[in-house]
Parts: sequence; structure tokens; C-alpha cells
Amino acid sequence: MISIEQKAAIDYIRNESHGATPVVCPEVTVNFHPDRITSSGAALLDEIRLNKILKSQFETGTSNGGLSAYVGGNRWLWEQHAFGGAYDECSASQRPKYGALNYQRLLTGASPRFGSSFFRIKPRVLERTTFCFPDSHLKPVDFSTYNGVGRLIDLAKASSFDSLDSYVEAHIHGPVVLDIDVESLVLDPSYRDTGVEQQADKLPVDIEWHSGFKLDVRKVKDNPDYRGESCVNLANKLARDGLLTPRILGDAINASLWDSNELKKLWHYVAKFGYCGQT
Repeated sequence: MISIEQKAAIDYIRNESHGATPVVCPEVTVNFHPDRITSSGAALLDEIRLNKILKSQFETGTSNGGLSAYVGGNRWLWEQHAFGGAYDECSASQRPKYGALNYQRLLTGASPRFGSSFFRIKPRVLERTTFCFPDSHLKPVDFSTYNGVGRLIDLAKASSFDSLDSYVEAHIHGPVVLDIDVESLVLDPSYRDTGVEQQADKLPVDIEWHSGFKLDVRKVKDNPDYRGESCVNLANKLARDGLLTPRILGDAINASLWDSNELKKLWHYVAKFGYCGQT
């Protein structure tokens, strides 16, 4: 199932972990935006269905966070440090896939910062998953395998991080095959009766729906310091009937008429303030 290099990466984290704190914990989730168009011009979910696997940033060349997945880039250098150089000579397909541990049992997935929807990964994958806190771009020093992840959960709970940043990051080593390793795809209800739902129905996984993100633009206006005054102006331009949803922001991204970084920041408003259900 996993290569020599992938096993070496897991063993490196196991040896570097500081103590072991076992915990019975919910699943790993992979949050993403399901309505995106890939660099090839295909719908993201269609491409995932054809590939039959989830791919890493190194393979796709895209990201809902920072994009530095190339030799010598920040992502490459971080993985070199985190995994003891195990992936230095590997192909892009060998590298880990990123998600988060849903220790908070969020109905929106463990890290809604990165998308309104998520793949729920089967527990069988935990034995080849490593973890860190905080997020890798913050250069964490605390790592573990699943057997010791309770310590990272304690660190996350005790942190003063923004709610969008308090996740425990997960790195899945080896392939993530849709019909073997993925339990379900959980979608935002703004995608009901759209092409996203039609594409999702073709995947070999169960489809579920959470309660949904929906944000009144007045909430953006009331919190201009969260991501900047420019988001207030953009929110007013994009809102429909005074509301923002994942679908509205996805349409804006795919239209390529707005700055993608500003849209990303506006999504953070929706993710932080706009969930309609209980988490």
C-alpha cells in the first residue's frame, strides 16, 4: 500500500514525536471547494472521478491555501524538514495528501478555511497518517502519528488561534483511492440542483449535505478588520439579496473577474461567521 519512502516519512515522525497520548477520535477530512475548474478546463469533481484518487498540491498545481509546491518552494522545503528528506527524490504522486483531524466534530469538516465541502476519509487510513499543530505554514515543532495525536489536540484546544486556524493538520501517506479510502463527500446545500450535485452523484462514494454556509453582508461590514476593508466592498458587489454563499463565491472565482486572493479572504468571512447549523 505504501512505498519505502512513505514508510520512512511515517517512521521519521514516529521517532520525532514527543511522547504518546492515545485517543479515540473522529475521522480525517479533506476540505475543498467542489465547484472549481481545473487548469485543464475540466470540472474538479469530474477530474477527481476520472483520476479515481485525491491528488496532492504537487500534482494539481493548485491550492486553497498558499501555493509553493515545487522543488525549492516553501512546501517542498517544509516537507523535507518535516519528513527527514524522505520525499526529496520522489515523484509528485508519492507525496502526502493534506487534510485535518476533526477532533472538534465540526459538521463542516475539520478545516472549513479551505473549503465549504469535504471528503470524509475512512478510519483505515489513520495508520498511515501523520499530524502536526499548528498548520505546516507556521513551521510547527509538534508532530505525531495517530497513536500520539491526543497531545496535539490538547495543544490545539489550549491555543488562542482563530477558529479557522485551530485544526490539527493531517498528512496522508500513500494513495487516497475514492472507492477504497473515502467514506463520503459532504456538500454545502448551495450546490443542490447544480452541476456540482450531478458531478458528485457520479463518484463512487456516498453523498451527504451539511446545514450550509450563508452570510449576511452586514456581518462583513461589521468586521472590517478581520480581512480588510476591501472585502466589505467586494461583498457588497457579489451578494445576492444581501447574502453570500459558497456557490456565489465559486461563480465569482470561475468567472475570473475578481482578484482570487480577495475572494479567498471573503470566503474566510463566510466560513467563520456564516455557518447555518450547529458545530
